[in-house]
Amino acid sequence: MCVGTIDAHHNDWNKRNGIMTNFSAKSGRKSTQLTKEVMRQRFAQMGSMDWHLPNPQHAQTTHPVFAHDEEHPDDGQHSTTVLLAPPKLKRPPQYAVVLLNDDYTPMDFVIEILQQYFALDLDRATQVMLQVHHEGKGTAGIYPRDIAETKANQVNNYARSQGHPLLCQIEPQE
Repeated sequence: MCVGTIDAHHNDWNKRNGIMTNFSAKSGRKSTQLTKEVMRQRFAQMGSMDWHLPNPQHAQTTHPVFAHDEEHPDDGQHSTTVLLAPPKLKRPPQYAVVLLNDDYTPMDFVIEILQQYFALDLDRATQVMLQVHHEGKGTAGIYPRDIAETKANQVNNYARSQGHPLLCQIEPQE
């Protein structure tokens, strides 16, 4: 059998089994890859699931997992059943961004901060500013921790750059 006949026979077998062979003229090498359909079929045969493709059928199936230890040899009678379930998601903890009162920061500046960094309208910004003035602190907004920290740092940096001692911090929400 000559080399050309072997390659032709090999290529026919690959096509029947869903394998693509590419020849690179640049490197002079062949590369082989499975088609997507063949990969899906092989993946399904292994009893695994592709997390990229939603498949509710897999969420309710059980797969046996055999215990392998010295006390219980693998005789096929000792097994544990594992139930696959979709991951449970929960909301991230929330933090309040709080402005603290001081005797030096002008009220107009606090309103400007609330409008600029927290997108509050004039009426709501005025209410929060008055809460800060009368109660000692006021909540500008409630966000996940990373966003709340970023907003508090932005406000503190801007207040310092403008020469005001306004203090902004975050507090965990219940």
